[in-house]
Amino acid sequence: MPPTSHSRRRTPAVITAVAAVITAGTVGLALAGPSATAAGGAAIAGDLACGAVTTATSSAAATTPAAATDCDTTTAWQSAAATLQELKVDLGASRAVDHVTVVWGIGYGTSFKIRTSPDGSSWHTQTAVTGGTGGLQTVALPAGVTTRWIEIYGEHYAGSAGFTVDEFEVFGTASTGTASATPTPTPTPTPSASASASTSPSASPSPTSTGGGGAAAWTGQFSGYGSSAWKSAWGYTSTGSWGASDLQGVTDSTAPGGGSALEVTYGAGSSANSCANCPNPGGGQFYTQLSALSGGSALSNSATLDLKYHLKFPAGYDWGKAGKLPGLYGGVIGQESGGNHGNGWSTRYMWRGANSVPNNGEVYLYTPTNSGPTGYGVDLGVGDWKWLADGNWHTVEQLVNRSTGDITVWFDGAQAASFPGAASGIGSIPFSGVFFSTFYGGHDTSWGPLTTTHSFFADFSLSTTVQH
Repeated sequence: MPPTSHSRRRTPAVITAVAAVITAGTVGLALAGPSATAAGGAAIAGDLACGAVTTATSSAAATTPAAATDCDTTTAWQSAAATLQELKVDLGASRAVDHVTVVWGIGYGTSFKIRTSPDGSSWHTQTAVTGGTGGLQTVALPAGVTTRWIEIYGEHYAGSAGFTVDEFEVFGTASTGTASATPTPTPTPTPSASASASTSPSASPSPTSTGGGGAAAWTGQFSGYGSSAWKSAWGYTSTGSWGASDLQGVTDSTAPGGGSALEVTYGAGSSANSCANCPNPGGGQFYTQLSALSGGSALSNSATLDLKYHLKFPAGYDWGKAGKLPGLYGGVIGQESGGNHGNGWSTRYMWRGANSVPNNGEVYLYTPTNSGPTGYGVDLGVGDWKWLADGNWHTVEQLVNRSTGDITVWFDGAQAASFPGAASGIGSIPFSGVFFSTFYGGHDTSWGPLTTTHSFFADFSLSTTVQH
């Protein structure tokens, strides 16, 4: 048994809410309170995982997955010293579940997901948690979850030995006990004036752009960037990708989502990949495909999809003339942008200089029927908000409604722009995934920075509803 960080006595089953962790489009309710497990293997009615068949992607020497569901906190399972580890429990039949409790050992999850599966092979994220501090952690699931298989999907852990779970407990609605407090997500702080997010004069929230706090159906981090495991987790495809040498996974303790980020380098005078006379390469591009993800078809065929991510521009950033930033896309890769118009559309962002302001925000839209006066994109809402170069992480979120063509944007949680009907005509083209695309341009060296610059991206998430 690996060393554990605490011992625990059996106490009354009363759950007290003490924290609500809101993460990149995901609300992970972290509740402090007693568990149903007692040291020495004394089980309490209601723990559906107690004694259930349990497997894992790996196990450290002298530990087994079953030790995490044996109703005994003096035994433990420990994974290999690697990220992206799974601890899977077969409940034996489809059961209604509403929360889980994880008793962590020394190798506690600093970021992890609770995922469910009807068949043990296709998995759906129910709740994602970041900023984990170990100990006893109870995580609420969305209402109405029914599943046979449930797992902890560990992304990052404390220490160097791997994930350590003393006990993993699963509870249904009837076993929640008498709650002394109802978990309520912590409100997202209102951005200060320095956030420079302004509402478009024409902005008026449509029914699909109101509300918030929807749980993410998919989240993407940059730990292990470029590896086969990372590509699988993102639904990455090499089709249409370029600039890999200027994209690098880095560790940043301030990065939302667990401390991993993607650093993008833009060479002096760089522009789009198509630039033939630029002195340096810069930026990069890749596509993700919902069709390659578990549960991706539901997102692809949804009427609405919300993309949220975090980005950081260093202080003193050279904005050049303009540049691209990631967004959503639908349809066929190669027909969603770049003057190639057919069965595709995209909603990337841009920063664009206008009226002596270099960091104006906008949505850069392509649809099969509208690609702007030049054939290279429609500029929506130039200056409705400003990108900030202050060395801090900021959040940008877009909701696209394929049925109405509405596009709504939030910056740091405040609505920044709304474009009713701007993407009309895309209703028959399903969502395809994330269009990660960032470079200066334009297609010639006049667009680029005077010196080499860098930007950073972290913690992507997708939901069928607004996430902030």
